[in-house]
Amino acid sequence: MRKSLLIFFAAMLCSGIWGRQPADTLRTADNDSQGLIIPDTGATHIVEINRLLQFADKHVGTPYRYGGKKPGGFDCSGFVMYCFSQSQGINLSPSATQYFQHGIKVHPGSARPGDIICFTGSNSRNKSIGHVGIITEVTPTNIYFIHASTRRGITYDVLSSSYYKPRFLQIRRVIQ
Repeated sequence: MRKSLLIFFAAMLCSGIWGRQPADTLRTADNDSQGLIIPDTGATHIVEINRLLQFADKHVGTPYRYGGKKPGGFDCSGFVMYCFSQSQGINLSPSATQYFQHGIKVHPGSARPGDIICFTGSNSRNKSIGHVGIITEVTPTNIYFIHASTRRGITYDVLSSSYYKPRFLQIRRVIQ
């Protein structure tokens, strides 16, 4: 059921029915100080995003392993790196601290499935990226993501939780 909802919401979001601007508008990518202007054509990569989400979902329950980058056990960045590499052929960093270099930074209101969500590590006062996951669903009130939890392995969580909300840093879009 959850997988069907993920695919449905990803398709609806990416097809332009929810959360999209008119095709002829321009938006500023919130990309640090670069101030890039990107035409918002409404064109997305539904097939690639669905492939990524389905691939990630196959690993739910895989145990957490510090430094893990293979299906026997993943850490957060190893999981994200593995999913993007195997499902998309996109090479990302094996270290969460380097994810600010990948893709473009997008505003949470523009988030979509397939984007990478970045958090601080367990110390929310340290404002460098220490944890990453893949956004699976965006609703008007929540952002859901899949990631490698140290306690639960590969699992789903929600940004609005009392644990993740204060640790949230940014969202990165790699699949343009």
